[in-house]
Amino acid sequence: MFSKKEQKQVKPMKEAQHIDTLIGVHSVFTGNLSFEGAVRIDGRFEGNIQSEKDGTLIVSEGAFIKGEVNVPNLVLHGDINGNVCASHSLKIGVKGVLNGDVEYKVIMLEEGSAINGRCARIDDVDGQARKPKEKVEVIEVK
Repeated sequence: MFSKKEQKQVKPMKEAQHIDTLIGVHSVFTGNLSFEGAVRIDGRFEGNIQSEKDGTLIVSEGAFIKGEVNVPNLVLHGDINGNVCASHSLKIGVKGVLNGDVEYKVIMLEEGSAINGRCARIDDVDGQARKPKEKVEVIEVK
């Protein structure tokens, strides 16, 4: 019915092009991590994580981070207990949980994901999180 020319191959979406560092599912890491490239955490991490340039942090389902995270790109399928700054993009999967305040430029949330903290979008102009507006005057209409 279909010739080979008509068949299209669907390629799965990649979350990162290449993983430079992997912290395995049975690993527990305590300390601070500074990196370039892509890091995937499958285990437990206690400490602060930071990256500059085009760094991507992937937190797998079942993984746990306790500490501050400051990276350009974050893909969260596990749990983070601490404040997060994703200066470029933040993607939280269906089982991702973030317990802390978050600053982001672009955010993608799947149904079932959770953020338990304050969210602030980073402004394109100065790279700083937007401050909450002062009280808004409410006018009653009768």
